[in-house]
Amino acid sequence: MRWKRWEIALAVSLLAAVMMCSVPIRAQEQLADKLVRLHVLANSDSAEDQRLKLTVRDAVLQAAEGAGEIDDTLLYKLQQTAWETVEQEGYTYPVTVTREHCWFDTRRYETFSLPAGYYDAVRVVIGEGEGENWWCVIYPPLCAGICEEELVSIAAEFSLSDEEISLICEEEGYIIRFKLADLWGKFVGRMRQI
Repeated sequence: MRWKRWEIALAVSLLAAVMMCSVPIRAQEQLADKLVRLHVLANSDSAEDQRLKLTVRDAVLQAAEGAGEIDDTLLYKLQQTAWETVEQEGYTYPVTVTREHCWFDTRRYETFSLPAGYYDAVRVVIGEGEGENWWCVIYPPLCAGICEEELVSIAAEFSLSDEEISLICEEEGYIIRFKLADLWGKFVGRMRQI
């Protein structure tokens, strides 16, 4: 069977696209092994529940400050902190705090961005957890509005390589690389469902 020119061009293009995706995906996977994200979900989209979400977020971040590892003891402490904060604010919503491995789309923060992919995350669900959510990186502590110099310093302190630091800090090229990783991740996710 002879291949037509357009079939060869299509095959080469597909191969090139897969190869271009594999580099950022491997880098993302290596980066994800060193990060734990914080994901806070509000009970609903009402203004009160959104305000409560931010109050719980602040309390959880303060409770996690200085923590070395994200272990069961810390998760229990964060659960208690979140529940007490909800109660102090006058609500009776249940609160759950779990550590999960879940998919995140590409996310741009003030001073850095993270590629799409699977990350470990501490999930704080307030009430029904059906409202707008908020997320950042809890380990290493990159949640606060830090400048790029602080980001690089903290990332290096937590053993992120120069390549991983440039992956999250680099301005040029990240959109294309991360978009390819988004598309590839969604494709792989759909294939797993079949």
